[in-house]
Amino acid sequence: RGAAQRTEAPAQSRPASPDPRAPALLVAFILFLSILEATVIATALPDMARDFGVAPSALGIGITAYLLVSTAFLPLSSWIALRLGPRRVLTCSLLGFGLASLACSQSPTLGLFVAARALQALGSSLMTPVGNLVLLRITPKHRLVEILAISTTPALIAPVIGPPLGGFLTQAFGWPAIFLINLPLTLLGAFLTRRLLPPIAPQRLRFDAPGFALIATALALVIYGLDRLGAHPAHPMGALGLIGAGAGIGLVACAWLRAMPGRLIPLDALRHHTFRAIAFGPGMLMRIPHMGQALVLPLFFQLAFGLSPGMAGVLLLANNLGDLALKPFIARILRARGFRTGLTAGTALMMGATAGIAALDAAMPFWFLALALFGAGMARSVPFTGMVSLAFADVEGEEMPGANVLNAIGNALSAAIGISLGALFLNLPLGPLLVSDPLPYRVALLALAAIGALAVVFFARLPANAGAAITTAPSSAALTAH
Repeated sequence: RGAAQRTEAPAQSRPASPDPRAPALLVAFILFLSILEATVIATALPDMARDFGVAPSALGIGITAYLLVSTAFLPLSSWIALRLGPRRVLTCSLLGFGLASLACSQSPTLGLFVAARALQALGSSLMTPVGNLVLLRITPKHRLVEILAISTTPALIAPVIGPPLGGFLTQAFGWPAIFLINLPLTLLGAFLTRRLLPPIAPQRLRFDAPGFALIATALALVIYGLDRLGAHPAHPMGALGLIGAGAGIGLVACAWLRAMPGRLIPLDALRHHTFRAIAFGPGMLMRIPHMGQALVLPLFFQLAFGLSPGMAGVLLLANNLGDLALKPFIARILRARGFRTGLTAGTALMMGATAGIAALDAAMPFWFLALALFGAGMARSVPFTGMVSLAFADVEGEEMPGANVLNAIGNALSAAIGISLGALFLNLPLGPLLVSDPLPYRVALLALAAIGALAVVFFARLPANAGAAITTAPSSAALTAH
């Protein structure tokens, strides 16, 4: 009686003939809102740091707190939705997300802001997973690719418009505006949920309380320890102790999940080498620099280059447009070269581009800076898309629920490590440097690129036929998700 079995819907709880297109559009809207919130904050960090009276790198705790809470509560999403009813849970989580966004906008101190971000993350941890759960229950298998293509499109669009939107809102109205825009969006989402999501009867399910406590505690200790390590590199022992304790509890959690018949998260997908490699192996090493840049680049362009939030947002827009521009060609590239070559060469190019950004100078023409960021975005497009496709290439259908949760945990850990390492490198004692000196930002980018370069070695060791099952029977939807 694993979690994969518990997510199967009883026949009597499904509508007679639901049309999954409307719920897919709703999930697309919710995913857009969630990703927009995660990306719109980047260009507002310097202004927020000034108002809170802290160093810009200290704002990493606001991002880390969001990751910590959303990751810790992710395993609960399916259980809560099935126990209380998906439509009710999704409506409440959207409204809660909106109220927490209002609290973020009105926070006078960093501490209150972090608490509001944690509440925001609690709502976010239920929004997209619950919507996807309903889609998987009501969508016939022969329409799954079509429906998932609709629901995942915002994953390509939101990161493109998030940074420039955040920059322009911050410049025109102040940083609270990036949170206030969530209020009408969440109200609209709650209304659409009541109108578009089919009712599904709640079920009586046993809750694996020890499993949840172990997983949540392990993730919280590791992510918080990483944040403390980045914020206080001169005093690492306490942070390393938290990380070590979290890792130890994580091993206990894995043993518990393997032993429990009704486990909260099935671990069956870990038997596949390709899944392990992407979720927790070289795929994690490759994602770390990308997430570290989310903290470093906005500060680099605004504090070291003296650009306004809007102009920094334009550079980040160029970066994401480069990623998006190559998407239509990636399926052909991966079929022609294979996943091993695509991930190995693509990761090498991506890390080279990251190191190249470190060489940019404020005296360079703005069009050249934008072109360089566009090229860096193109460099990461192949490895990121290839990873998303390869992760689930060998996963069986009954293993998919557990694989989704495990992959999300791997992504969250990558983000926490990347952001914490970015803060750590920025906070290294490099002499009496001003916050506007470009050297710390260059050191951070080069160090992140060096970490990501380790993934090249491990990707080169993948089997030559890795992912052959999905390249021989191409699916454009599977190879265009990011």
